[in-house]
Amino acid sequence: MSDPLEFGPDRGLREVWLFTLFVTTNDAVRWEPPRPGANRDWPLPEALGAGPLDPRHVYVFEAGDLGRAGLRKFLADAMGMDPDAVNADADKLDMIRGTVAVVEGAALRERPGRFSPRPPANFVAHYQEAEHLVPAAPGWQGESVKGHIPPPEGKPARLRRPLALGLGVLLLLLAGALWALLALRG
Repeated sequence: MSDPLEFGPDRGLREVWLFTLFVTTNDAVRWEPPRPGANRDWPLPEALGAGPLDPRHVYVFEAGDLGRAGLRKFLADAMGMDPDAVNADADKLDMIRGTVAVVEGAALRERPGRFSPRPPANFVAHYQEAEHLVPAAPGWQGESVKGHIPPPEGKPARLRRPLALGLGVLLLLLAGALWALLALRG
C-alpha cells in the first residue's frame, strides 16, 4: 500500500505508526493507554480515527525524555524497525520533543482500515518489518546445559579421592598450626 495511513489485513508484518499529540504535559496522562481493568475515557482511538485499539500495543510518552537520538533508537531497538529506514527520517524524528503515540500493528482491532488523525493527533511516520521477533531457542541440548554431568557408566567418580586427600592435608596443616600456637604460649 502506498498510503502510509492505510493498513490491510494482518499479514504477519511488524508495523508501527508514529503520531505526535499536541497536548500539554499535564494532559498527556489522559492520552496514555488505560491499564487492564481500568474504566476510563481514552481519547486516543477517536483522535487517530482507526477504530478501537488494543491498549497493550500502544505507547504514549514524551519524546524529549528519550534524548536526541532516543526516538530513533526506540523505534529501531525497542520496536524492531529497520535502523536504515528509521535513520532516513532522522531530521524529522530528532526535532520531535512533545508527546508522541506509537501504535503497533497488533493494536488494530478492525482490519483493513485507515488512520484518519484529527487534532490533537498528527501523523509522523510508518515503519514495517517482514521478520518476526522470536526469542532464540537454546542451541545446546546436552547434559552440560543442565548443570550436572554424571560420571560415565561403569566408572566411579575420580574426584572423590583428590578431594578427600586435600581435606586430609588441610586438617593436618590446621592441627600443626594449632600445636605450634599452643607450644609458643605454653
